[in-house]
Amino acid sequence: MLGRFLRRLTQPEAPAPVLARSATPVALAQPDNATAAAAAVSRPPALAEPEAREVASWLELDVRTRIASVQDSLSRDDRESDAPAFLDAISASFDAVVRQPPLAAQRALSVTRDSNASASRLVGLVETDPGLSQGLLRYANSAFYSTGASRCVSLLNAVQRVGTTGVHNVVLRTMVDGLLCRPGGLFQGHVDLVWQHMVRTAPIARAIAPPLEVVPDEAYALGLLHDVGKLVVFDRLGELRRSLRREVLFPPAVMSVVLRYLHEPLGGLAALQWGLGPGVAHAIATHRRSPVPEMFDRRCEVLYLAEKIDLWRVAEDRAPEDEAPLDDWWRDGALNVDVGAVRRLVAELPVDDEAGQPA
Repeated sequence: MLGRFLRRLTQPEAPAPVLARSATPVALAQPDNATAAAAAVSRPPALAEPEAREVASWLELDVRTRIASVQDSLSRDDRESDAPAFLDAISASFDAVVRQPPLAAQRALSVTRDSNASASRLVGLVETDPGLSQGLLRYANSAFYSTGASRCVSLLNAVQRVGTTGVHNVVLRTMVDGLLCRPGGLFQGHVDLVWQHMVRTAPIARAIAPPLEVVPDEAYALGLLHDVGKLVVFDRLGELRRSLRREVLFPPAVMSVVLRYLHEPLGGLAALQWGLGPGVAHAIATHRRSPVPEMFDRRCEVLYLAEKIDLWRVAEDRAPEDEAPLDDWWRDGALNVDVGAVRRLVAELPVDDEAGQPA
């Protein structure tokens, strides 16, 4: 049964094969985004979807380049911690870095990616697991779907309301939550904060997707996954903790640098290895837009904006009457969409969504 396998998501599976390596890494240096913005307006609407092998090669080399930069910056005290061994392990074998879901979960995602899957098949997929059932009903009754409609109380009605892409997002959320969010020890609090941010960002990405010409439910999935690279880092730290049978000695300053520099390409690699496609991987791997990616992709812009909006909404020093600094975000991210359309959507974002907290 799917439920049994989803409850076993924390158990590692056979890793996917590593793809070829040959690409130019993304530089760690921060470019002048204002200069990039001037050139961005003349870019075409989008480039062709990249090949998975090309994206994997670029991301793997990018991770190694970033790890080398972090290693070079370690102080003498930092080198006495577990940080060097952790970084070496990440760089040595990418097929062991990203935990693979069990085959049942992979099949479930495959079913939900089938646009021709019948409602009864989707209901059968969900009803075997209480967590999936609750997640689907919560998703179907969220502010995005329930406007002007009666409350969904049956799985069939929920499936009919959200469609295959909605069920896909519920399965994906359950998979990631079970697969990467249980490292334990000193890192669990950090993981919880990252996961809460991802869950909040997903409905924001969906809400602002239309003016950026991105499919709303695809934007939701991207928002849910955009910082998954951070969960990969914490998951590997959890594995190191279990192998050492003690807490991992990792200086907070080094942890901050590792998360900042590695989470984008590691997140892209996770998306590739989970079969989510090279376009999704590229958007996740470039969502901070620093530097502005060469491949123009609206999905990347949606993620950049959604993350900025969420962090602004939960900032402790923000007054209720403050307006989002959209003009600054537009300039820094070199965005190519009408700021006015997004400004209206930000002002109309619901207070609560299926996350049970700020959307």
